[in-house]
Amino acid sequence: MANSKSKARAQAQARARAQAKKAAVRTGPAHTPSVRATPSSGATGRVVAELDEADEYSAPPGPPLWFQVTTFVLALTGLGISIYETVVHYTGNHLAGCAKGSTVNCTAVITSPQSMVFGVIPVAILGLAFYLFAVPVMSPWGWRLRRREVGLLRLGSLIVGVGFVLYLIYAEVYQIRYICEYCTGVHVITFLLFCFTVVAAALWGLGERRTRA
Repeated sequence: MANSKSKARAQAQARARAQAKKAAVRTGPAHTPSVRATPSSGATGRVVAELDEADEYSAPPGPPLWFQVTTFVLALTGLGISIYETVVHYTGNHLAGCAKGSTVNCTAVITSPQSMVFGVIPVAILGLAFYLFAVPVMSPWGWRLRRREVGLLRLGSLIVGVGFVLYLIYAEVYQIRYICEYCTGVHVITFLLFCFTVVAAALWGLGERRTRA
């Protein structure tokens, strides 16, 4: 009888060690929780519960859901405007609803020499490429990655984006002497995403470095 109990206890401990080993492989060495199995018939169930609880508390923090959704909606809006401006650039149409006045003239802006980078690449294409990258990294799935590489790319792209926006504002105000309502919308969205990204980096960091086992 004693041998049966010892055998059952040994089997329960072996199962607990196997569960712990699987959890270590899944979460990596930085998040491997310490597991203490109890010699009872329900040891495996308690071990799994302890592992799940440890995984939950070891997950690196990140921005709240409302923050993630807000940046995602802003990025999608910027992408939509960029797509429309690109289509108008290549079709030669006029931007709908853009009033003409002493300071506003979308046609003058999108057909000016400053609308082409190095005289080759349309600014609209650069905006489209930027937001094609911004949408995934500003989505809830992008924020939940919590990879330092992703955080650095996100922050770096917004720094470059805001720098380019400042140049475009200068070109509109001092060189073209007209502003474009659609371009201004993209500028505002880019600046807001920059502010959100800086706040996220300050409050929650850029993410965790990837470690090798």
